[in-house]
Amino acid sequence: MEKVDLATADIAAENAAKLAELFPDIVTEVLDEDGNVRHSIDVEALKAHVGDIAEDKRERYQFTWPGKQRARAEAIRQIDKTMRPAPEESVNWDTTENLYIEGDNLDALKILRETYAGKIKMIYIDPPYNTGHDFVYNDSFARTAEEERAENGAFDEEGNVLDTAYNENKESNGRFHSDWCSMMYPRLVLARDLLSEDGVIFISIDDCEYTRLYTLVCNVFGSINLIATIVRNTNSSKNQSQFISVSHEYCIVAAKDLALLKASMGEEKWGVEKNNVREYMAKVKQLQKEGLSADEITEELKVLTKYPRFIDFTNYWYFDEKGLYQKADLGGVPNGNREPVVNRITGRPDPVPPGGFRFSRQKMEALADEGRIHFHTDGSLPRLKRYLAENMTQRPKSIMSDDQRPDVNMLKGFSTPFDNPKQMAFVERIASVVVNDAIVLDFFSGSATTAHAVMQLNVKDGGNRKFIMVQLPEASKEGSEAAKAGYKNICEIGKERIRRAGAKIAAEVEGSNAQLKPGEEPKKVPDIGFRVLKIDSSNFEDVKRTPDAIQQDQLSGLADNLKPNRTAEDILFQLFPQFQIPYTASVEKLDICGKTVYSVDGDALLACFDREVSEDVIRAMAEREPSRAVLRDASFVGDDALANFEEIFKTLSPETETKVV
Repeated sequence: MEKVDLATADIAAENAAKLAELFPDIVTEVLDEDGNVRHSIDVEALKAHVGDIAEDKRERYQFTWPGKQRARAEAIRQIDKTMRPAPEESVNWDTTENLYIEGDNLDALKILRETYAGKIKMIYIDPPYNTGHDFVYNDSFARTAEEERAENGAFDEEGNVLDTAYNENKESNGRFHSDWCSMMYPRLVLARDLLSEDGVIFISIDDCEYTRLYTLVCNVFGSINLIATIVRNTNSSKNQSQFISVSHEYCIVAAKDLALLKASMGEEKWGVEKNNVREYMAKVKQLQKEGLSADEITEELKVLTKYPRFIDFTNYWYFDEKGLYQKADLGGVPNGNREPVVNRITGRPDPVPPGGFRFSRQKMEALADEGRIHFHTDGSLPRLKRYLAENMTQRPKSIMSDDQRPDVNMLKGFSTPFDNPKQMAFVERIASVVVNDAIVLDFFSGSATTAHAVMQLNVKDGGNRKFIMVQLPEASKEGSEAAKAGYKNICEIGKERIRRAGAKIAAEVEGSNAQLKPGEEPKKVPDIGFRVLKIDSSNFEDVKRTPDAIQQDQLSGLADNLKPNRTAEDILFQLFPQFQIPYTASVEKLDICGKTVYSVDGDALLACFDREVSEDVIRAMAEREPSRAVLRDASFVGDDALANFEEIFKTLSPETETKVV
């Protein structure tokens, strides 16, 4: 009977298998340290296949740093960890398709890779900017048993990360930039694995590490897959530089495969809501309420659009009963319609553009009758009215402007204080470019801005995007507003923000639906729930020890190697990645012959972890013909029972994959 392998995938072996598929003759056999024969890759044979492209000792362009090889090794290192469910901290546990994961994001990415590889449409991260005060994750590579124990003790009794689990990366440290690169590299490698072939990653950063991050992204994703760097005017006043006050940040945008992204889009173009468009329209309404004339409002808007925040609305200075508009050219063609149109103000024919009008005489008359042509009284050419309400979106610009102050105030209103939160309008804007049923991942979640933005965006466009948030439970700083408010760590802030934001969104949608006019369609309340999962060591003790290392009094305990205080649900969720089952899959608890059996995702998996499982239970499980069936070692009484487990399924459900854990 095959046992479930609870470790994460051997990525090095996967890569070797891909090479072997391309070049079968490069596979050879070697003896390992224990004298066992294993397959290996003959590097010299591989070089023969790539000819002159193979690297030699000539000078070459490359990006490297002290620790890069170890960072590469970390990206493919297997781990034996699990994600334990926490339904009591979740919202709408049974129905939600969103996830909130507490723990080191490197572990999370390795575990998620088992199920979500190639399934994430968009990743947005805002990693530590390496200012000398934010932490860098303490990744290690070849770990001793003592180091493993130290790592497992890196959390206090309440699950908060102790200071020993992360470091301030001060500039006085000789490896200041190297440590940061080593922290980011394996996470980017795994992030790329998670992206769908037409997936996109957005990474925010400031000046300190921009050049290194840009080069890292080129290194991991390939320079041909870089899309752009967005420059964000943050209107920040926190910089006190002696020379230049830096008030911008960057966001690097890259595709997993730009050619496939273009192919998947066809003629479609990315479109985002114009920056701060609703705020601009609200200001116009305010000017109208103040009783200003149309000409006075136009002059006010000309001044307003000089500010970077409203630069997208330059020329949207005019309005009529249909709303705000800009004047657009009706000509611009070499051989257009040369018949003049009658000015609806003066009653006289207006001049014709040099090449004629771009529309036919009939179309021009129709536009004029509909009030869609702006006529002048000074003999100027008539212009087309382009209404802002009909042109709310545009292709994303490489320069964007956002004010972070509203987000700080919003978090205070939620009683979830957080220093320097991500700008929600920006995250919402970039998330809007992906299809509306995509999975959005943020593995430096912070205050969970991305989760909030996804829920809010789903309300606006009726989408069904799902989010996965990952955050290390970094302890709140002593004396901080968060600590004073009772939040022990960042995760507590993030989860509470999602709860309160979700409740507010649901209340607003329901309130709006209650005031609908006849014929108006009600809005759907989006998925405002989330499942909380917490990264922990494996649920099972490691029993792969030599006989000399096992004491006689431990032998009885090895028959049941489940760690104390671990539940059946903990075991169940550790199985999910091994069978590529999503962590949002439905879980039904069944009573079969007095034993608890879990049905996951409509019998994609049937599992029972009780002791003394009878043949009646096994037979009842087999009759359901599940895709997979799993029992614990401790479920069987003797080897005969284990053999019967296999035989019963072979007879009643031969297609079922059976394993023990």
